Amino acid sequence: MPALLSYRDFGVQVFDFKNALRALHTLSAMAYGNDPYRSVTTFRDALSDFERSLQAVPEYRGIFQAPLPPEKEPAGYFQAENFLVLPQVEWVLSADALCPPHGLDVLTTSRPTILPELPAWRNPTAAVNSVRNHFQQHPKELAMHSSLTSVIETVRRMAEENQKRYEKMRSEIEAKREAIAVKIRREEQECYELALRCKAGDGNAIRTLMLTTLIRHPLPPVLMQESDFSLDTVSRIALCTIEVPDPAQLRFLKEGATWHPVSETAKKRMAATLLRALCIRAAYLVAMSDPGDFFDTVAVNAHQEWFDPATGEPREGLVASLQAMKNELRRLHPGHLDPDACFRHLGGIATPNILNAAPVRPIFVMNTDDKRIVANRDITAQLPEEANLAAMPWEDFEHLVRQLFEWMFTSEGVEVKVTRASRDRGVDAIVFDPDPIRGGKYVIQAKRYTRTVDVAAVRDLYGTVVNEGANRGILVTTSSYGPDSYDFAKDKPISLIDGPNLLVLLRKHGRAYRIDLEEARRLDAQT
Repeated sequence: MPALLSYRDFGVQVFDFKNALRALHTLSAMAYGNDPYRSVTTFRDALSDFERSLQAVPEYRGIFQAPLPPEKEPAGYFQAENFLVLPQVEWVLSADALCPPHGLDVLTTSRPTILPELPAWRNPTAAVNSVRNHFQQHPKELAMHSSLTSVIETVRRMAEENQKRYEKMRSEIEAKREAIAVKIRREEQECYELALRCKAGDGNAIRTLMLTTLIRHPLPPVLMQESDFSLDTVSRIALCTIEVPDPAQLRFLKEGATWHPVSETAKKRMAATLLRALCIRAAYLVAMSDPGDFFDTVAVNAHQEWFDPATGEPREGLVASLQAMKNELRRLHPGHLDPDACFRHLGGIATPNILNAAPVRPIFVMNTDDKRIVANRDITAQLPEEANLAAMPWEDFEHLVRQLFEWMFTSEGVEVKVTRASRDRGVDAIVFDPDPIRGGKYVIQAKRYTRTVDVAAVRDLYGTVVNEGANRGILVTTSSYGPDSYDFAKDKPISLIDGPNLLVLLRKHGRAYRIDLEEARRLDAQT
């Protein structure tokens, strides 16, 4: 991967006037024949070139910072600002843009800062001797000067000035080289400690690693936006949220005799392709950078800020969402991807018209502060055959329901977790489904009842689905539901599983249990 990128790396050619002017200067100098001061003026010019090069050296950005954007060209040249051309859009998913390093390797591959070389030292004595030799070989030229002594004195003075400048610049470059070395040594220690924390599963360290990976794979400056990363260790889902620019504020150009805007149709097509490419890029880099098999699924949400064209008011929201299995993303081949086809293949969703954006409902939204999850328990190992489910402890019943859903989806990467003392928030288990079509978050309530479940419980479940931002709610009971419950649930994302259907599902997975409500009521009365 290129350490620092220029406009040319993104397909934009900028004419190099500097070298052209230097060549013109050289031709002009040649017209004046031999110059007795050339030995000192050439060295002086070399020092001036070195000084300009040293001033132009960018600061050492290191591993954890994004590269500096290219400077604007001087007035009168092509202004490369807030624009995109087709090669830049194609660059996003190119092999060069997504090549290694990934993951922990990023921490061992620093971005070098190339310092200019000092010109070869020319001491004053050598300069004076050069003048003497010159006039010995060309005595007729001495008549053009007042005297050999005055020429030698001028050369000596210029050479001494050169020497002072040389010593000053040597001190400056040594100081800059040492400052960079100090930063690198400090950074190496930080990287070593960060790698250890990543391997230990530290969420904050993994977040830093992922964000570093994203910025170490540069984009055109206008696309280098903020990103965020979070990891749900329960669902084993990594979520990357990327900021994308408002395409209405960008200029999409095409190259011809002059640079000119593309048509509105082409702009819409390029903007939509760019949005999909940015989502795929983030998903691929995250998938390639897992430092220790800490997640199975990668989700990407693209956040954008824009202005409502009808009112001019600022708006913001998610305009694209993508979720895919890590292994599927790792099989992608950068440089051979069509962003639109790949986005469809991965089951992504995006706003229909990116130039007039409307928020979309994300496939996955992570609640990283959910502390309700408790360790799963294997209830079936201690539950005898023909056990009466209606008489078992309600905590055990919740774990049994959790196991049932694990059996139902075990081959599809679904995670099912039981929550702690869940009566407080109305969730007894949470299902995380990574499937890009049907997937998302499901909430489950388990009711070990001996009487008909009241419709109020179904209404409460619907409220929980809304509050949790879940795709669906599932209510499982050992008893039954009344007509009001089914009527309330029929047009809503709610599934009701009663006692008989629960037994059928358990039998499909080799568990022959029973439900005897009368027996359970008698046992409850005795306690």
